[in-house]
Amino acid sequence: MKNKIMSLSEIKTKLYKKEANVELPRHEWSEFDPVAVADSLFEKTEMPEDVWAEKNSELAEGNKKTIKIGMMIIGGIILSVALVVGFYKIRQSFFAEERLTVSVEGPTEIKSGNLATYEIKYKNDNRADLKNATLKIYYPEDFKPEENADFKIEGSMVGAFNLGDIKGYSEGRSVFNGRAYSPKGNLIKIKAELSYTPSTVSGMFVAGNQLTVNIISAPITLEIMAPQNISSQDEINYLITYKNEGTESFENIRIKVDYPERFTFSSSSPRSSESDNIWYIGNLSGGQSGKIIIAGKLEGNRDEIKTAKAMVGANNNGAFVSYNEESVQTKIVSSPLAISQTVNGLNNLNANAGDSLQFEINYKNEGDIGLRDVIVTERLDSPVLDYTTLEMNGGAYDTGSKIITWKAPDYKELKNLAPGQSGTIKFSIKVKNIIPIESANDKNFVISSLAKIDSPDVPTPISMNKIISGNKMDIKLNSKLVLDVKGYYEDSSISNSGPLPPKVSEETTYTMHFILSNISNNIEGAKVETTLPTSVAMTGKIFPEGSPLEYNERMNSIVWIVGNLEAGTGILSSKKEIAFQVRIKPSPDQAGNEAPLMNESVFSARDTFTGESISARMGGKTTNLLEDSNTGMKYKVTN
Repeated sequence: MKNKIMSLSEIKTKLYKKEANVELPRHEWSEFDPVAVADSLFEKTEMPEDVWAEKNSELAEGNKKTIKIGMMIIGGIILSVALVVGFYKIRQSFFAEERLTVSVEGPTEIKSGNLATYEIKYKNDNRADLKNATLKIYYPEDFKPEENADFKIEGSMVGAFNLGDIKGYSEGRSVFNGRAYSPKGNLIKIKAELSYTPSTVSGMFVAGNQLTVNIISAPITLEIMAPQNISSQDEINYLITYKNEGTESFENIRIKVDYPERFTFSSSSPRSSESDNIWYIGNLSGGQSGKIIIAGKLEGNRDEIKTAKAMVGANNNGAFVSYNEESVQTKIVSSPLAISQTVNGLNNLNANAGDSLQFEINYKNEGDIGLRDVIVTERLDSPVLDYTTLEMNGGAYDTGSKIITWKAPDYKELKNLAPGQSGTIKFSIKVKNIIPIESANDKNFVISSLAKIDSPDVPTPISMNKIISGNKMDIKLNSKLVLDVKGYYEDSSISNSGPLPPKVSEETTYTMHFILSNISNNIEGAKVETTLPTSVAMTGKIFPEGSPLEYNERMNSIVWIVGNLEAGTGILSSKKEIAFQVRIKPSPDQAGNEAPLMNESVFSARDTFTGESISARMGGKTTNLLEDSNTGMKYKVTN
């Protein structure tokens, strides 16, 4: 019987009415019904329950093994960590770095040069002993510790105590003394480092500490004074005073000055010991004092501040260590009057004995107003000048002050120097031929010329000195070298032989002498060079034996390597001399004439004061030896 077909409205009514029959008729299965197809597939792939049970059992067994292995690994890790922690805790109970302390105790403020005592304390709060303990003390170069039986100085800035072993739960101390030589206000640091090896641990450990010390005063007072202001290129003098205020003596004291830029050193009293800026004072006992005056020229730009610094200290392992230092400042100011000078057309030169010096002074009003009653002066003060040769065009020279003065009667434009107006003054003077040398201090001569110009119309600034324009020029004097060449047949140093007068084709020997003097400056690299005529040769005999005399037979040249010579050689000390023998075999064409023995000789060196290469020459020598009275008229070659 076929099912009754219901309309859509009947189906809807039946579905949504109360107590509807949920078991509605089902349509036949169709391959086009997605729900039916899905259910069919699910039924086909469904596994029996016993298969799932077997699979679950296998999975549970594997999980148990994995968990067991994991638990064993975790347990091993925990055990390892526990062992490490336990070992560390046990080791820590025997040794920990922080349980070793080091401290540095002593005065934190000291006077430079006074003895100070410092104590290094160390405390070992470990159960373990500390092996091979060494306590090193580090300090600056200007701190000088005192060495004792326990404290050994290992270098310029380190010393050490050899402590050996430090027992557990023990403490100790090491004491050392020293002096700081440092300027006031300086800070120095005393550093202690204790190195050791714990008995329970391998490896080296270090513990340390340090103390900062302030220098509150210097044992040697120092002062440097200079003008507050000057014009550029003017002369400047620095006055340095020093005194040992303490009772203890200081050894090897030096004073060093750092000059400002564009300062030119001229001279000092006393003379500098090294490089124009270092003075060797030597020992300075308690209460002893002294002073140094330095003269020079200072150049700079307008309103520029120039600083000079003086230091007193000692030399330590080749380095200067300052005990105290002071500075002074000078301001460069300008003036409406400008002045400059040249000598022999140059503004920088060195002179030689006997030179003529041609001075030219140039002045100018660079201001905006005229200047009345201008005065120009030149101060010339040097023991090497020959004032009798002074030639001036007007002006007056004062022998007491060594100052030449020019005024309006000498040069009319000086009456009223208009803005932009300039002028020139000329004069000349000679250097002495013979330089006066009486003591070891008579050396390194400088001819200082200071030109100045002034007018009452130049203003004087408030709280400042009046600015008088000046120009300073320093002319250094080269040392004078003296070479004398002598020859003898009769000679006490080397005996000679052969016919006298000399004969053609026969050998006669003579002894030649080089004699040297060096007048006013130290020289270096000195040597004497000459050549011999072809008919003359050296025999090889030299006096003193072993002297550095070189002979080149092919060139027939002779070089005497002299080296260094002090100033005053030949005046304050004996002359430098060497003798050597030559032989001559005259040729027939020389018969009836005197025969040449030596060509021109040249004595050359470098002047260490002026830096110039200087020399002296001496003409050749013949058999006519006037200095040898024994030869008489026996100098012409015979047949």
